[in-house]
Amino acid sequence: MVNVAELQAVADEGSWSPDGVLTVRGRHAGPPVPDFEALLCRQGATEVHVVAVQLAGDDRFAVEVPAARMPVFGTSLPLRDGVWELKLRRKGEPGAEAVPLTWDQARLGGLRKGRIRLDRKSFALTAGKQGQLTLAVAPALALADGGRVRRKVLRDVLYPLQQRRPVRESIVFISFKGRSCSDNPLGISQQLRRRGDDREHIWAVSDWSVQVPDGARPVLMWTQAFWDALARSRHIISNDELPVTFSKRAGQLYVQTWHGTLLKRIGFDIEDPKFAGGKKYNEVLAQEVAKWDLALSPNPFSTPHMRRAFRYEGQICESGYPRNDVLCSGDTAALAGQVRERLGLPAAKKIVLYAPTWRDNRYYEAGRYRFDLRLDLDDAHRQLGDDYAFLIRGHHQAADDVPAEPTPGFAVNVTTYPDVSELLLVADVLITDYSSMTCDFAATGKPMVFHTYDLEEYRDNLRGFNFDLEAEAPGPLLATSAEVIAAVGDIEEVAARHRARYEAFAAKFCSLDDGKAGARACDAIFGA
Repeated sequence: MVNVAELQAVADEGSWSPDGVLTVRGRHAGPPVPDFEALLCRQGATEVHVVAVQLAGDDRFAVEVPAARMPVFGTSLPLRDGVWELKLRRKGEPGAEAVPLTWDQARLGGLRKGRIRLDRKSFALTAGKQGQLTLAVAPALALADGGRVRRKVLRDVLYPLQQRRPVRESIVFISFKGRSCSDNPLGISQQLRRRGDDREHIWAVSDWSVQVPDGARPVLMWTQAFWDALARSRHIISNDELPVTFSKRAGQLYVQTWHGTLLKRIGFDIEDPKFAGGKKYNEVLAQEVAKWDLALSPNPFSTPHMRRAFRYEGQICESGYPRNDVLCSGDTAALAGQVRERLGLPAAKKIVLYAPTWRDNRYYEAGRYRFDLRLDLDDAHRQLGDDYAFLIRGHHQAADDVPAEPTPGFAVNVTTYPDVSELLLVADVLITDYSSMTCDFAATGKPMVFHTYDLEEYRDNLRGFNFDLEAEAPGPLLATSAEVIAAVGDIEEVAARHRARYEAFAAKFCSLDDGKAGARACDAIFGA
C-alpha cells in the first residue's frame, strides 16, 4: 500500500489554453503519479472536482484543469467563485487523504503576476499560506462594478437615478437570492415561453456559473446591470426575500412565489428565532412583505398561514406551485430518463433521495449553516446493496456543508443540481424530516420515510408545526438511522401500511398539483 504522504509534487510550469483549460506541470518524487488523481477543493465549502493526472516523463506530471468548462451533471460550467486548492490523492479512493500540490515560486512567478479573463470569469494562480498551489476564481467585473465604494455608489446613487427612467416590459426572476435559476420563478418563466411570451427574461445570479434558461439574460447581483434591471423592469418575480434596498416604484409589480408549503412555522409565527441574525429577522421581514403586490399559495391549507406568518393583507393567488408542473404533466418518463443520464444513474437502480431541512440553531456563522448527516450511508449500502443509489440533497442554507463524496458508488451529493423538482421526478423513495418537500413529493404518489431524530426539540423549542405531523405524516416517523434503512428495504409494505394517511395528506396539500399551476399563476400575474 502506497502512502500518499510519501508523494512530493511541486508545480513549476503553467499555461492557459484559449478555451479555459489550465495545464499545470511539475516534478514528483515518491510513489508513481499514475496511482494518483488531482482534486480541486473550494475553500470554506465541501465542493470538490476530480481531474486526471498524466505522466509526462520519469519524474514529470501534468494536470489539466478545465476551469472554464468543468463537467457538472451532464453539462460544463465555469468553476464557482472562490479559492480552489489543488491536491493529489490515490486514484479510486474518494474520501482518502489528499496532499496539497505545492509550487515553485521562481518558475511559476510569471504566471502568477495577473489574472486571466475567460468569458465572464477571471482566474489566477495564487499561493496559500502553507505554500500550496491555489486557483482564485472571481467575476470579471467592469470598472464601475468593482470595489466596495463603487458598489455603494451603484446601490445608493445609480439605482435611484435609474428608477426615474421609463419602466421596460421586461421581467426579473430571482431564485434563492440568485443561487440558482429554479423553483417557482422557473416554472413561471417556462409557462410564459410556452405561451409565446417575447418579453426579455432577466435572471439575477450570484455567480456566473449559475445556468440560465435558453433565451434569458443573466445579470450578476450587485452590478450596474442588476440595479438597472431591478429599477426598470415591469415585473419582479422572486421566491425569497429581495435586497432590503429594493424600493418598488410606480408601475412595477412584485410577485412573491415563496418556496414551500407552510408545514412548519415561519415568519412572525416564530416567537423566538434561533437562527443567526434572528433578532433582526422580523424587522427585515416586515419591510419585505410591505412591497409584495401578489403572493402565490401552493394549496388552500397554506393561504391563511401565509397571511398570519407574514402579516400580509394583500392579494394571494391559490395557484399551486408552478415548480410542480413538471411532476404532474406530460411525459414524465422521458424527462426522468434524461435526468438519470445526467446523474449517471443506471436505469435499474432504485433511487432514494435524502433531503433533510436545515436546523435554525446549527450554524457556523450568519449565512453558513451546518448539514448534520444523521443517516449512516455505509450501513445503508451494506443493508440495501448495489441495487440502490442514494442522492443527498442539502437545503440551500447548508449547501456548502454537505459531504462532497458521501459514499462512492452508492451515494451522490446532488445539492448543486439546479432543479430539485427533477430530482423528485427520478426518486423512487424520499427520506426527509420536516421539509415542505414532503408536499411536493406527495403529488407523485411515491413513498416517503421520515427521519425525525429530534422531533420533540424541533416541535417544542426550535420551530413547531402548523399541522399534526405525528397524526398526518404520509409515512413512518423514525428516530434512528437503522430504522430508516430498514423501512427503505421494506418500502412496499411500509407504503401499504400508510396508504390511507398518504391519500388524506395528498388530498389536503396537493389539490392544485394538476400540471396547470404555472398557467394559473401567469393568468394572475399577466392576465389570461
